[in-house]
Amino acid sequence: MSARHLLTVVPAIGWLKAYRRDQLPSDLTAGFITAVLLIPQGMAYALLAGLPPEVGLYASILPPLVYALFGTSRTLSVGPVSVAALLVANALAASGAVQGEPSYLQDALLLAAMSGLILILMALLRLDVLVNFLGHSVLSGFTSGAAVLIILSQVRNLTGIPAQQGGSGVDMFWAAIQRIDEIHLVTLSLAAGSIILLLASRSPFIRLLEGIGVSTGSATLISRGGPLVIIALLTVLVATVGLGDAGVAIVGAIPSGFPSPTWDFLQAERAMALLPSAITISLIGYVESVSVAKVLAYRRREKIDNRQELIALGAANLVAGFSGSMPVAGGFSRSMVNFSAGAVTQLATIITAILVVVTTAFFTQWFFFLPKAALAAIIVVAVAPLLDWRSAVKAFRYDRADGAAMLATFLGVILFDIETGLIAGVAVAVGSFLWRSSRPHTAIVGRLPGTEHFRNIDRHEVQTWPQLLLIRIDRSLYFANVAHVEQVVAARVAQQRDISHLVIICSGVNEIDHSALEALEQLAESLRDAGITLHLSDVKGPIMDRLARTDFLNCIAPGQIFISAEAAVEALVHDGGSDQV
Repeated sequence: MSARHLLTVVPAIGWLKAYRRDQLPSDLTAGFITAVLLIPQGMAYALLAGLPPEVGLYASILPPLVYALFGTSRTLSVGPVSVAALLVANALAASGAVQGEPSYLQDALLLAAMSGLILILMALLRLDVLVNFLGHSVLSGFTSGAAVLIILSQVRNLTGIPAQQGGSGVDMFWAAIQRIDEIHLVTLSLAAGSIILLLASRSPFIRLLEGIGVSTGSATLISRGGPLVIIALLTVLVATVGLGDAGVAIVGAIPSGFPSPTWDFLQAERAMALLPSAITISLIGYVESVSVAKVLAYRRREKIDNRQELIALGAANLVAGFSGSMPVAGGFSRSMVNFSAGAVTQLATIITAILVVVTTAFFTQWFFFLPKAALAAIIVVAVAPLLDWRSAVKAFRYDRADGAAMLATFLGVILFDIETGLIAGVAVAVGSFLWRSSRPHTAIVGRLPGTEHFRNIDRHEVQTWPQLLLIRIDRSLYFANVAHVEQVVAARVAQQRDISHLVIICSGVNEIDHSALEALEQLAESLRDAGITLHLSDVKGPIMDRLARTDFLNCIAPGQIFISAEAAVEALVHDGGSDQV
């Protein structure tokens, strides 16, 4: 394997060879701060997935290290994320797995390994373009719906109500309402206090630090440790006051050390049952990760390789399955913290993983009295910003089709399930695209007086000619939309009976398929029978190359394809003709 090929497969070699000593303090700082955020988040997201909290810690060790070797983003923080955790919980609930049973964890490991294999297979088949069908509107609707489901799934831990954990959002909501009289007030108080403290540790705490002379950057970094400080305080409170005996759910014993690699979860029957969910987890995790990686890369003028990201995330998830952890992806909030804390390379991620290793090996007993209400509060505060209602309003104002795709995805996720919501959103988005492309925008144009510019007659005062009709088509022609173009031409020809020449301006046409070509040939013949000559102008080179290989040029008069609309006017309008303005 050549050195260049090895650098492509293992991008870490590049940044390691160019690493400078002065970069180490920044990576150390970022690694420490990200670890402070990741430790409580990892346990919280494992709880969200219905898994033991230590699984979230395991997912924060080997998978990020593998991504650090193979990933092309220097600041993406890979590990447990809220959306992937929700997908795992829904997939296992739908498959009949029972939380707390060994088979539940086995299925979660299987989902991680299958997701990794799917991502690697997509890379080998160069299928990274498939995720382009998950447009911004669909993703925004999905994340908003997922945020609602995540919050509803934490009702049990936030309030103490023995509410339903699985099913649709409506089912979980009504199940909680029906048992609202069973609220555990101490648990609710702990959850509410945690949420208030977490929110206060952000902007209010930053402003307070700034008021005593701390710089904005330093104050922001200090506030990142808020979640760890808060869960430490609440853990001490629960332990000293004895709230665990009063009915407050606590994490309990977390085993120290690490699980042994295992193959026991590889079961063909369960793999087939979980395959649709594994595909969903793979696609959503990849899209979320690449989106975050690109945002961060743009800020430093770095480049992200989509196909290599498939390999890196696939390898990370594959390792996650065999090392006893859950599916992983690049988290937005955690990556932003890593970036803001000054991470220069993936060494920051390696440092974070080392700190998690130390915590998992020696300090898990400190989390025995950690109230689950505090972890649920961390989840709620983390996912609340995903409720992107502003984007929904903007989408509906700008393009109702995009707004409809967003709404269909959101309602599908809430009313049915995640897969149904995604399918509904993609169907609406693709359907609206096909509808719009089947009715391409066409404009009757004329010349702006004294210029060579041609504009829509409905928008500008332009020069036209009774014997000449200029129609501009603003989309490629294919089998589904050429009939609409024929209807527009027929309607306009019927209105303007003095026409002897029709020019189709093709400046907006990038492709003409065979069905459209045959329709144009038929149109040329029909117009000829009516005494009208068909012309084309502004035809792009690649299209002319393809037309030259057909008989189409024989269907129209020789020399009737013009380089521009102006050239067509000069050739077809007689001197002294009656111009109309």
